Amino acid sequence: MKSICAVAALAAVVSGECYSHSTTCCLNLSKTPGLAGKVYLPNSTDYAERMGSYWSVSAALEPWCVAQPSTAGDVSAIVRTLVASNCTFGVRGGGHGSFAGSNSVEDGVTIDFGHMNGTSYDAETGLASIQPGGHWQTVYDTLAPHGVVVTGGRAGTVGTGGFITGGGNSFHSASHGFACDTVANFEVVLADGSVVNANATSNPDLWRGLKGSGANLGLVTRFDMHAIAFPDPSSPVVWGGNLIYDLASGPQVVDALVDFTDNVHRDENSSSIVYWAYIPALGGMILNAAIENTLAEVAPPVFDGYYAAGNITMDTTKVDLMSVVANELGSGQPSGFRNAWFTLAFANDARVMNYAVDKFYALNADLERAVGADSGFNTLCMFQPITKSIVDKGVANGGNSLGLEQYIANGNGIMFLITLAINGADNETVAFPYVQAYTEDVEAYAASLDLAWGWKFLNYAHKVQDVIASYGEASVERLRAASAKYDPTGVFQTLRRSGFKIPV
Repeated sequence: MKSICAVAALAAVVSGECYSHSTTCCLNLSKTPGLAGKVYLPNSTDYAERMGSYWSVSAALEPWCVAQPSTAGDVSAIVRTLVASNCTFGVRGGGHGSFAGSNSVEDGVTIDFGHMNGTSYDAETGLASIQPGGHWQTVYDTLAPHGVVVTGGRAGTVGTGGFITGGGNSFHSASHGFACDTVANFEVVLADGSVVNANATSNPDLWRGLKGSGANLGLVTRFDMHAIAFPDPSSPVVWGGNLIYDLASGPQVVDALVDFTDNVHRDENSSSIVYWAYIPALGGMILNAAIENTLAEVAPPVFDGYYAAGNITMDTTKVDLMSVVANELGSGQPSGFRNAWFTLAFANDARVMNYAVDKFYALNADLERAVGADSGFNTLCMFQPITKSIVDKGVANGGNSLGLEQYIANGNGIMFLITLAINGADNETVAFPYVQAYTEDVEAYAASLDLAWGWKFLNYAHKVQDVIASYGEASVERLRAASAKYDPTGVFQTLRRSGFKIPV
C-alpha cells in the first residue's frame, strides 16, 4: 500500500479507495508546518538515495516514507504528527546498524537523521556538540584543528547517534569510559514532542537512562560531549595500527590479550583489539591485533606482549591523525553486504577465546560448504577488553544503563563479536543459522566453565539477543521508571519498531 497509493495521495490525486493508513501518515507529515520537502516517498530520487546509503543491505528496509529532519524542531514536529496519527516508525542515525529492523522499518515511517550531521566545538566550555546523523571520520576531521577529540568510533564509517546511545567503545575507553559516559548533556525530543536537556542537574534520571539504552526514552538531537585535548594541540595525532601475525601465533596472541586486559590500568591511554578475519577473496584467514595509544606514544610497554607473541608478518602502526587510524579499521567493514552480528561477554580467560577461535575455523568450513565462496561471504571473530578501568569511569561520571558493575566485580572481561558479511538474501538465510549456532556454542562453553557473563553490547547485538535484559534487573527497573515518567503512553515501546526495547 505504500508506493502507488502514497505517491497518488501526496500528489493530491487522492481517492477514498487510496487513503490507507500508510498514506495518512505520510500525507500528514508532508502537511506539517516546517516539513515541506523533508518527507520522501517511494519512487522518488531522494528516497532511493537514502535507501542506497545504508551500510548494511540487510538493514535497508523500505518504509512508507522517509522523514528527514534538519533541526530539533523538525524532530519534534515529526514525533507529534506520528503520535497523533498513531503511525509506527523506525529511527536511523548514521546508518551503520547491521540487521533488518536496526534502523529502519517496512510497515512505518523511517526518521532519518542524515541531514543532522554537524559537529562544533566550544573552547570556553570544552564541549563538542555532535548531531546524531554524522560519522566519526567527519567528527575527527572537524575537531582536529581545535586540538581536541572525543570518545568516538574506532572505525570512521560508524555513525554517531547509535554508537553513543548504544554505549560506544572507543580508543579512549580505559581513560574516559564508554562514549555515553562522556556526554555532559543530551538534547532530546520526548514522546510528547517536547525538546528537553538531560544532564547531571536537569532530568538526571533521563541523562543516565539514555547512556546505553538506544532510543527507548526519546530521540537525541544533540550530544554535548566532553572534549579530550591532545598533549600538543598543534599536533592532533595518535599512534596506532595493526600487527598482522602468521596464524600459528594465535595462542600467543590470545595470551597477550589476556595480559593486556589485566594490566591496561597501568596505561589507560592504550587500547587493543584482537581479531581473526576470514576473507576467501584475499586468500583465507588473517590474524590481527589492532593497537593504539591516544597520547601518540610509540609502542609503549603495555604492548610488549603483542610484540613478543609469535611471528609478526606486517606492522602498520604509525603516528597519524585519529581519522587516519580510524579509517584503517573502517576499511575492514565495507558497505554493500548483507550483515549479521552477534555479541557475547565472558571473563578474561584464554580458554574461552581459544575455543571460540577453534570453532571459528569450523564455522567457516561449514559456510564454505553451505553457501560457497561465490556468495562473497567473509567473517570476523573479535575480542576486546572490558575492564574495571572502563566501568569505574562510567560510575564516576554519573552512571549509565549498561549494568556492567555486577559483572566486573569478579574481574575483567572480554567483549566478543562474530560478524558475517555476505551477498544475496538467500545466502544470508542459509548462513544465518550457522553463525547463530556458533555464538550459542561459544556462550555455552563459557557457561560450562562458569565464565559467561550473559551481558550483551547493544552496538554489536542482533535483534534475537535480549540486550536490555542483560543489563540486569536494577538497570531495567531504572529504565522502566524513566520510560513511565518521560514516555507515559509508551510511544517508544509501541510505535517505535526499530532497535531494542525495555523488557515488559
